[in-house]
Amino acid sequence: MRTATLMAGTGRRCTNPPPNIAHGGWGAQKHEQAEGIDMDLWATALALSDGTTTAIILDVDIQILTNERADQMRHAVSQRTGVAAENIRACATHTHSGPVPYQSWIEKGYEMVGPWFEQLARWCADAAAEAMANLQPVVVRVGRGESLINASRRCVAPTGERFLGVNLDAPCDHEVIVVRFDPVSAAAGSRAPAATLVNFACHATIMGPANRLITPDYPGAMKRVVEHAVGGRCIFLQGSAGDIGPRQGFQADVAVYRELGAVLGHEIAKIALGLISIPSAVKWREIIPSGAPLGQYDSEFADSAGNPVQVRYKEIAVPLRAALPDRKVATEQLEHWKQKLKSARERTDAAGITEAIYMARRADIQLRMADDFGGKTSAMVRAHFITFGDVALVGCNIEPFCEIGLAIKRESPFPVTFMCGYTNGRMAYMPTAAEWAKGGYEVENSPFGQSAAEKLQAEIIGELRSLRAARANFEGRGHEDHPD
Repeated sequence: MRTATLMAGTGRRCTNPPPNIAHGGWGAQKHEQAEGIDMDLWATALALSDGTTTAIILDVDIQILTNERADQMRHAVSQRTGVAAENIRACATHTHSGPVPYQSWIEKGYEMVGPWFEQLARWCADAAAEAMANLQPVVVRVGRGESLINASRRCVAPTGERFLGVNLDAPCDHEVIVVRFDPVSAAAGSRAPAATLVNFACHATIMGPANRLITPDYPGAMKRVVEHAVGGRCIFLQGSAGDIGPRQGFQADVAVYRELGAVLGHEIAKIALGLISIPSAVKWREIIPSGAPLGQYDSEFADSAGNPVQVRYKEIAVPLRAALPDRKVATEQLEHWKQKLKSARERTDAAGITEAIYMARRADIQLRMADDFGGKTSAMVRAHFITFGDVALVGCNIEPFCEIGLAIKRESPFPVTFMCGYTNGRMAYMPTAAEWAKGGYEVENSPFGQSAAEKLQAEIIGELRSLRAARANFEGRGHEDHPD
């Protein structure tokens, strides 16, 4: 039976790996294993339910969840909670200073990766079970802000070479969207939310190749600032960050990611606190005589519809590019550079080691593209939709360029729309047609054709319109299916 108000609950587990696990995966790094943990990694679960439909969202501090690893987590959560796997979303924060998702050229410490992923699935299931146990009626409030810690990372040197850096002249999505879930029956004096849900787009690459510590990068620092200032748990959903990076990136100084995370966190806290502290409207009540006549007002704090909860999963076919890497060639290249690396290490040849590592990394990317897409003309992008009331959460298993997210948010029929990558797996970068023609790292390492983004956007908007129509139908019935 559908409940009168939305229900929300959270759960969390620390997910730290062994401190010497295979680490990072940068082509420019010299180490293979981490040398310690600077800040704990977390798996945070948010459960949403209207009594009829339940959805669970996992916010996992990790660089990449492959499709297979995401499915592993979703099935573990489903078995533990009884919620259908299709209604469970696994989201990566995309920190680049955690355990490696792929072996690539790294061998030392990689034997720990598989067992850690097995444990990670169990931790996610524990967090989800806790979230389900904590379900309570909530009021939904939404706010927006802006943070300038991010910028386009697609740059061109004076020589014409393309690189990843800071381009303040290119499009960038600076929007911060905050959804606050406040308990309907809060304890006396308590103003902490049940949860704060955040959407922002920026690669978690403040910590770079020289860093040898495990960190959640800025999303972890941000969540701690929000929770200290606002209360409750903060859940982060990475946005359309395929071409967006931090203004200070590729560092080896943990203070930088902590500081930029704090900048973002304080913006989010400002928005979240304002939703219950700054009235959206006031109604005059009376005048109290004093040294000066003092007006008394009844304050109103706007909220948003919470019901119904809708979940939809759709695989969207998008075209692949004509010339994909050859698996045989990529395999030979990877083995060639791994042997070069071994030889360079034996000779303690620093320049040879540097070249071999970044060339092995590039060959590995090409090999995975050949394995995943070779011989195909189209690929199926996983699109996952969760809506509650006037809020739509869209997620895809790609790294979408920010213009894709901006277009979907602009055209969505829902007043509040999150557009997220890194959801239920990861396939590759998806550039827009305009950026596809320019080339560069993300384009060269994308299997998608030039029209793929346009096709994906159209399909997502179509699904959102369908979900919005169902939402309107719910309103038209006058909420007749919940008890008085």
